[in-house]
Parts: sequence; structure tokens; C-alpha cells
Amino acid sequence: MISASPIPEAEEATYTTPIGIPDGGFTTQFYGPIPDILTLSLETFSISSISNVTEAPPYQPEDAELFENPELDKRFVKGTDNRVLWTDKRYPFGTMGKIQWSNGVYCSGALIGPRHVATAKHCAPLNNQGVSLRFMPAYYDGETAPGAYVTTIIHLPGYSVNDPRPDSCDIKEDWAIFILDQRLGEQRGYLGAKLIDRSVINRPTFLHLGYPGDLANGQRPYRQDRITVRDRFDCGPTGGLVTDADVAGGMSGGPIDNTVKWETSEHPL
Repeated sequence: MISASPIPEAEEATYTTPIGIPDGGFTTQFYGPIPDILTLSLETFSISSISNVTEAPPYQPEDAELFENPELDKRFVKGTDNRVLWTDKRYPFGTMGKIQWSNGVYCSGALIGPRHVATAKHCAPLNNQGVSLRFMPAYYDGETAPGAYVTTIIHLPGYSVNDPRPDSCDIKEDWAIFILDQRLGEQRGYLGAKLIDRSVINRPTFLHLGYPGDLANGQRPYRQDRITVRDRFDCGPTGGLVTDADVAGGMSGGPIDNTVKWETSEHPL
């Protein structure tokens, strides 16, 4: 899992809020279950255990229409900000959606299993007791497909986006898995999950989709193509990774998907 937030270079001293803050302040959006918090151990993800990692394959429902890759070049505008409004809900985009906190804060995420949503750790209200969450796939000016509440949050200890050095190497731990109360992935499909293929590092082959607060106030998805993922120059062989994606608060947690896989209709995150 790659964090959707761009990681500042070492010389940069500022860091903007990566989550979406609602206009007008925090307000109660809905009432839902308060998720349980499950904290895994760092030892579970040690280098020695990587060989035992089980990859989760993607799933496309038989009746789900597949988005065709050749249209991509027609839809993107060159310029400083390469994000474009995205209205297509065909697979795999129907697996991607908005994460809404009950107090109005929002992020982005994607289904990687029947009840599993991958997102950024800082999109989880770990220090906000009493906050519930809802995942809404293909959200566009409201729910356009059935959503579900988050019942469990799985994450690693340690990393905090509020760290004085948010560009530190433990950015690789800025991920979380949300477990839903409904099996949305069986309806929408899901991306699956696997370790990153080292052959795609330093190649502009990735896309990102999320809900930016600076465009449509987080109510519509925006997408960017031709993103490059690369190793941090000052970190070890296991991470972290950085991207050149154009993002704003609210887009954190959104999937960074490798478009090279589209040639075989595979979309593991």
C-alpha cells in the first residue's frame, strides 16, 4: 500500500494538512458504529517475514463493465495541476471512494477485498474517541452506490502524520485497513493488494484518484495520470516511497494504481 499523500523532499520545511476539513467547521454528518482499533506489531512486517506475504488478487464482478485504457490520453490536460474531474464509475474506478468521518472530516480509499478498504493511517480517527466512519464507493455529490460503515481499523504503531518530520522513512507505516459492515467488494469488485513490483519504480505509470478539498470541496473525485513512484534517497531498501502526485487535503488514502497492469486487466494495489 502506498500513501496517496505526496511526501515532501528533505529540504522542504512545510507540510499541509492531508485530510479534508469541511467548510464551516466540524458538524455531525451521521450516527454510526464506533470502530474497534486493532494495532499490529512491527515485527509482523519485518524483512524476514516478507517472503511469507500472501498477495490478495483483484476481483471484477462478471456484470461489471471494464474501463478501457486507450481513452486515457484523451482525457488529461497538460499543465501545472494535472488533476481532472473524473465521472467514470466502471471497474476499477467503482472500487474507489470517499471516507467520511461523522464529524465532517473526509479522506479517500479503495476496496481491496470484500469488506476491506485500504487508506492512509492518518485517515483513521485513532485519537478521536466517538467518531464513526462511512466508506462510499463512486461518491459524486453524494452516494451514488451503496456505502457501508467501518467496524474495525487495522494499523501499525509508531508513525504519526503530526511528527515534526513527516517526510521521515517511517512514512511506509502510514497505512490502515478498514473493515466494513457490508461486503461491498462483492458488488463493486476490488483491487486486491500485493508488494510493489520493483520494475515500475521511477516510471510514470501510476494513477491516483481522490476527493480534494480545494476542488469541489471534496464532493467529487479527481484523477491524475502518469505519476512516478520512486525510492526515498535517504531511506533503506524497505522504504519509504515518494510520488510526484498533485494532491490536496481529502485525497489522502486514495489508491495509487499501476496502469501497466491494465494490459492484463489486473489492478492489485
